[in-house]
Amino acid sequence: MKREDLRPRWLRELERLAAHKTQIFLSGNIKDTVLYPVDEEQEQWTLGTLRDALFAAFRRIAGGYDLFAAYNLVDGMVFADAAEGGGMPRLFDEIVQAAQKSRPGGVAPQPSRPEDPLGHALQAVRQCLANRERACAFVLEYASQMLHGPTNLQLPERLSFLQLVKAAGESQMVPASADGRRGTAQNLLVVVSDRLTDLPAWVYLNNPFSGSVEIEPPRSLERRHYFELFLPGAQAGTPVIDLDELVDLTDNMSFRDLGGIRALARRPDLAAAGTKALVDCYKYGVNESEWDSLDWKRLEDAEQELAERVIGQDAAVAAVADVLRRARLHLSGAQHSSRTKPRGVLFFAGPTGVGKTELAKAVAQLVFGREEACIRFDMSEYSQSHSDQRLLGAPPGYVGYEEGGQLTNHVKSNPFCVLLFDEIEKAHPTILDKFLQILEDGRMTDGRGDTVYFSESIVIFTSNAGIYKLDPATGRPMLDPVEGVPVLNVDPEVDTDYPAVRQKVLEGVQSYFKHILGRPELLNRIGQNIVVFDFIRRRELQRILEHKVLKSIQQQVYDRWRLRIEFAPEAVADLMEIGGSDVASGGRGMGNLAELAVLNPVSRVLFRLLREQGDDALADRTMRIAHVRPAGEARGLRYDVDWVLS
Repeated sequence: MKREDLRPRWLRELERLAAHKTQIFLSGNIKDTVLYPVDEEQEQWTLGTLRDALFAAFRRIAGGYDLFAAYNLVDGMVFADAAEGGGMPRLFDEIVQAAQKSRPGGVAPQPSRPEDPLGHALQAVRQCLANRERACAFVLEYASQMLHGPTNLQLPERLSFLQLVKAAGESQMVPASADGRRGTAQNLLVVVSDRLTDLPAWVYLNNPFSGSVEIEPPRSLERRHYFELFLPGAQAGTPVIDLDELVDLTDNMSFRDLGGIRALARRPDLAAAGTKALVDCYKYGVNESEWDSLDWKRLEDAEQELAERVIGQDAAVAAVADVLRRARLHLSGAQHSSRTKPRGVLFFAGPTGVGKTELAKAVAQLVFGREEACIRFDMSEYSQSHSDQRLLGAPPGYVGYEEGGQLTNHVKSNPFCVLLFDEIEKAHPTILDKFLQILEDGRMTDGRGDTVYFSESIVIFTSNAGIYKLDPATGRPMLDPVEGVPVLNVDPEVDTDYPAVRQKVLEGVQSYFKHILGRPELLNRIGQNIVVFDFIRRRELQRILEHKVLKSIQQQVYDRWRLRIEFAPEAVADLMEIGGSDVASGGRGMGNLAELAVLNPVSRVLFRLLREQGDDALADRTMRIAHVRPAGEARGLRYDVDWVLS
């Protein structure tokens, strides 16, 4: 590999453009430290600011510039050789004075306002760039802040931008012979801003004199070179710090981040813990991953433990268990050679009330030992395009900027979690674009500029996409013209086996992302991790009724009133007769039925007994429910229970 290839890509692009452009706009990762060569042979490298790297480049370009400096509102004009008492400040004054004398009448132009240092500096820079004798290069730093942004420009700001445009058009090609080398150089102005769009588009669009360069985070070759130079022991191939793994785990990190890892590596306990522990400590502030402390036995029996909470979804449970084992083995994203993706990505698709949300909570309980590790976001609350500010934080200058985002704050405080994005199809389509970076890189930058890492999280989306037929024009479910209810794409009365349901739901999900949302790239990030849930059939409905719904009622009544409730088989049969045919409503429908047909009549009985006999009348007694039946005139709307208290 040539040493030339180790230079930052933006720096090589800058030197290429400097040969024929007079104005270059730099944006992106401008606040990061830069690793750059300091001599022509590039055998010596150093770390410095962006200004330092640009000054070093100006020494190399063509024959080398005679004068190069940087300007910002805090430091004013900073010359490359000022610290050594060099002649650049004097040369700058000479060029400006010569330009002023060459004007008609020899009258020097006045700055726009005496209190306008920027206007005065831009005028002087413009005069230097227009000279034909000495090669000059200038860096305008923090242009986003000093020029007040692209909209609603007042006259002074507009004049400043016009001076930039004029400077680009007037810049000259001049001889360059610094350090004894002869050549020619284009007088050059480099404008540095956080984002190119912070500047008015008319400054750089359709401007033949200008070019733009995006400064990206260091690529893998640059990160490897950094660690070889500055991380003791990494180049020795020790088993503790694996250089290849370290390069992969620091994807998209800045040089400042790498410096933080370098500082942590000086701690013997962290260096001995291994490469991933070192990076995790920097990212999350923890020395031990909750994944690495997860007992193998728990995942070996994952199917059984998950199936106890989610009944009738054997295929979904098996698919999730495989993802969890893969996550525990650090093999998530291994097919893409990625070490920074989330631990797992799952897309739960299927009818309502079949256990999608419950399975996400069960995963949190299984992996992290607490259901609270499942952080749920109801995506119906993010149906507006600006709702992304609630997730990621408002940008600087907007209300709530200092509070951060709901999603990023949660992950920053607890990276070991299950992130549940419920009913994802209800979110605004532009918000879905925010998930692309999370799924691909496992990271996100919030409104405050802090990087949040998702590589220890499990990301789960739930959706009803594919269950209903969609109107191509609106993307909303089609309604039956007679009954006014959504038209099913998957009908439990017709699609009586799981393979048929799975095929139809998969086709519906793919059609939704590709044709309704127009986001096939998001579907590609999810890949084959679409887990389709089946309808809960009658047999599973009875298991849910007996082992979850009625048991929950029994437990809560006993905890509050110390009254034991027993349900006779006939009472269970009555409930199944009333609601067992409602397969489409799933387990949630059975819970709604129990509220109407069991909780309401039992509450009436308990209320009367407690009012008549006192609060202790039910303690340590048993109520047996023999039957559940419609209540006379209110048949179908109100129910009674036949009960015996012993």
